[in-house]
Amino acid sequence: MEMDLKLWAAAQRIRADAGALEVIKAQPVEDLVRAYRQGQLPASVQRALDEFLQAYGMRGMAEIDIGRPRWRDDPTPILQTLLGYLQLEDPLLAPDVLFQQRVEQAERLAREYVVRARKMRFGWLRARLLGSLIRWMRTLGGLREAPLFYMARVLGIYRAALLDYARELVAQGELECAEDIFFVPLETLKRFVTDKKADLKNIATANRAGYEREYVRKQMPRVLLSTGEAFYEGVSDAAACDNDLAGDAVSPGIVEGRVHVVLDPRSTSLEPGEILVCPSTDPGWTPLFLTAGGLVMEIGGLMTHGSIVAREYGLPAVVGVHQATTRLQTGQRVRVDGHRGRVTILE
Repeated sequence: MEMDLKLWAAAQRIRADAGALEVIKAQPVEDLVRAYRQGQLPASVQRALDEFLQAYGMRGMAEIDIGRPRWRDDPTPILQTLLGYLQLEDPLLAPDVLFQQRVEQAERLAREYVVRARKMRFGWLRARLLGSLIRWMRTLGGLREAPLFYMARVLGIYRAALLDYARELVAQGELECAEDIFFVPLETLKRFVTDKKADLKNIATANRAGYEREYVRKQMPRVLLSTGEAFYEGVSDAAACDNDLAGDAVSPGIVEGRVHVVLDPRSTSLEPGEILVCPSTDPGWTPLFLTAGGLVMEIGGLMTHGSIVAREYGLPAVVGVHQATTRLQTGQRVRVDGHRGRVTILE
């Protein structure tokens, strides 16, 4: 939440600079990325991106995989997201306004629960315990994300160091490109430092081929058993009609909107109110949540990343929807029912 609200604040600083706003709205994102790397964006935009990437540039899609690009390597998803934020014109839908509303709602609910507890037997004790538990939960709950945040920061440092070494290997003719170093086992690299005997090019080529072969899989199993059985199907509901897709209800609320199927957040921005439909999410996806109207995922459960973030953002969400990214098409209008776990195709 903190990270995404800071990106929203950066978008507001850019919006306040009419000249900068006109420049970035008039250019495709590829040109903006090139201009940023050359330090040629308008000063307010360049500064806003520099500040954000200095704090969060080590994050990215699948960030616990050291071989995957970080936002500082490729700021395309951040610029895409900024452009999406700049389309949000309604002040009542501004993420900081909605966030403050949810803070006030949470505080009101906490007070109501404590009052209800006080009316029970041993009410004074129940109310005191419940009030303390709510305060501690709200204070410490965010620490759940701290280990992953600092792990991403450490991995970002290691990734930068490996890429520096890889550029030396490329200059020596040992690798084709710097990113190939992530297809060489670490033990092989350690031995190569002393004996220089390994054929790093062939090792990287063979491992990259295996990676690319696996990467074309269209769907990952939802469940794998120790017997080797794999289950791909999502939640089924015999009572569902033809226009209904069944799943797990993980974040309450009902919303209608246009579908936007996203397979890679690095090249996508959402228009305000669109329903994000995707295979699954990790922290690299969360900037999209600020403008999404709802969430539908193929894989996930009550405590997976997308479900937790959807509840924090107040987005209706249904997960475990079998083949949602192929059964739903970008532009379709749907209703997402986060109470019943149902996605209804309206048109």
